[in-house]
Amino acid sequence: MLRKVILSTVLSALIALGLAPAAGAATTTSLVLSQSAAFSILGHSCGGIQEQVYATGFAPGGYPTGDAYLQTRCGGSGRGGGYKSTTYSAWATVTWDWFGETRSFARLEGAAEGISEAFSAEDAHGDRIYNVKTAAFLETTSPPVVPPAAPTGVVAAVSAIESGEQLVLRFQVSWTPASETAGLITSSTVTATPVGSTAPVLTTTVNGSGTVAIVGPLQPNTTYQITVTNTDAEGTSQASTPIEAKSPNSDGEVEKEGPPPPEPPEFGRCVKVPAEKEGGVTVYHGGFTIASCEQESSTQSGKFEWHPGVVKTGFKTAIKAGTIATLETVGRTKMTCTGESSAGSITGAKTVASVQIKLTGCESAGVKCTTAGLAEGELESTGLEGVLGIERITVKEGKETSHIALDLYPVGRTGAFLEYTCNGGSPQTLSGSLLAPVTAGKMLASATLKYTATAGKQKPEQLEGGAPEFLTSSLFEEVGLTVASTQTSEEAIEINPVV
Repeated sequence: MLRKVILSTVLSALIALGLAPAAGAATTTSLVLSQSAAFSILGHSCGGIQEQVYATGFAPGGYPTGDAYLQTRCGGSGRGGGYKSTTYSAWATVTWDWFGETRSFARLEGAAEGISEAFSAEDAHGDRIYNVKTAAFLETTSPPVVPPAAPTGVVAAVSAIESGEQLVLRFQVSWTPASETAGLITSSTVTATPVGSTAPVLTTTVNGSGTVAIVGPLQPNTTYQITVTNTDAEGTSQASTPIEAKSPNSDGEVEKEGPPPPEPPEFGRCVKVPAEKEGGVTVYHGGFTIASCEQESSTQSGKFEWHPGVVKTGFKTAIKAGTIATLETVGRTKMTCTGESSAGSITGAKTVASVQIKLTGCESAGVKCTTAGLAEGELESTGLEGVLGIERITVKEGKETSHIALDLYPVGRTGAFLEYTCNGGSPQTLSGSLLAPVTAGKMLASATLKYTATAGKQKPEQLEGGAPEFLTSSLFEEVGLTVASTQTSEEAIEINPVV
């Protein structure tokens, strides 16, 4: 709407000056840097970011390019702030698509050079860009539109839900769009084609930039070939490289081929056993030979014994000093929080429960985000539970090492993980689960618990032999959490990766 208002105003000025674009032009579009991109450049937005935009030419790939001067003014806080205002400004370089959407951008270290308020240029297809003082325009006739590249990283996880007295079988399909057009995707379509079966072909379309879709209902015990296409204003991509996935049986059980997944690790304590005298010789009757209880004694003569579970069950976490917690979607929408804490209990050899994560000082795009009933900027998860699992196994010099992660999810794996609103906007819901690598093979009362994500993709997001597990927003976008916390337990405990 803002683009249309600006365009209408400037075109009126052009006509008054006798400088209106030539007759017969198919479309004229005002070129601006998107406000979300502008905010990521400035880091501030107080009542909006003002832009002065100058077209500069066509990029090697053919798309229109330009420079934008960005500015926003923020008022002081009174008393100590003295009601003084601060102006934030910067220059950025921009590339647009043929519909005026921001395709890519970057901050300039200094002022742009060589710009002209009267600049005009035309490409070989008759498309023209031009400036009218501090506003830039794109006039297109038959631009060389290029559909997005095919998505990659397609993964399908099977699931089953109850509907009345019936079990509905489904796939949860996720994918990664091509990075250069990820922010421009308007919809994605998933197609599941039965292999060697007369079952119907299934399709579902997700609007917006979401990267997760549910496909169903599935025919039991049927193999499907799954592909994904991405669509933006310039067209629809080729289908992704096909993958195959098999649906569960009518009871919702997946008939897996190959060896079973590895057994999960255990919480517990590796304790030194008392020494005994036998004929003047000191002996031990423990089941393990080293203090981590990772190496069994075949003769039951080790100095250590493994005790699964814990005596004192409580634990808590707190964010590391000087760090922040970040929630970010694959579409690069970001929320930062200045505080994090949680508490929970170890409830079994492999499980935790009664976990609740609290984040404070949370904001996105300059506005506070809050869970209902809490103070401004505070978020709180629903009740969570979790289980230990093997994330991956590596081999070095013939020795296998199991890397352990904690899988944390809403109780019963149903319902929301986290709910909140930002500055009174639409309610937002995060669903799914989180994986955090944990330290194994050491008796510790305090350890680092680190959630890591890159561009909204959680790392790791899958246990060995399991389905992908990550957080998903209300818009079906994958959401990653990045935070480093110190976890403190009521007693020293160990996570044993071999028991």
